[in-house]
Amino acid sequence: MARLSFAAMNIAVRTATTDDATAIARVNVASWQAAYRGIVSDRFLRGVSAGARERAWRDGIFGDPSRLTLVAQRDGEVIGYCGLSTPSRDEDAGPGVAEIAAIYVHPDTWRTGAGGVLMEAALANLRDAGWRVVTLWVFEANERARGFYARYGFTLDGSRQRRPDLGRNAVEVRLRLILWATRTQAVAAT
Repeated sequence: MARLSFAAMNIAVRTATTDDATAIARVNVASWQAAYRGIVSDRFLRGVSAGARERAWRDGIFGDPSRLTLVAQRDGEVIGYCGLSTPSRDEDAGPGVAEIAAIYVHPDTWRTGAGGVLMEAALANLRDAGWRVVTLWVFEANERARGFYARYGFTLDGSRQRRPDLGRNAVEVRLRLILWATRTQAVAAT
């Protein structure tokens, strides 16, 4: 993937390497503990471990050729990441469907544009690689995240799953990448 730079926000997006596992785990834990307070039990959130998350990234995700992880950096520090699954892990996804398996930015960088830069880079990467549709799962009760996804054109597709380990429902949202690209081009032309 080409290195994307967003000078106005001093954010760079690049493909993650195994050297990023510690920083990704740090972002993941901080994001979960801030974003899911009131959605997931405090007991569960206190038990989220950066060490366990780092091992999962090193042992499984970086070794899987169907997964791509992008990181957003500001001043050389990883402030967010986005994990892509190509193809989608959902059994009923069909051909041409990719998945955003995770997208998080550190809570200290919320509302700075970092999440938007990361989302734009992920969607451009998927579109350029020929994927037609992208899906992602989000907690039904996570209104802030659902609003963020809606700004990019993601809509509910009717799929729902229960997360028994967390006692919560997740819903699937879907975006046709051609519609996103068309909308992005129209905005750029104005």
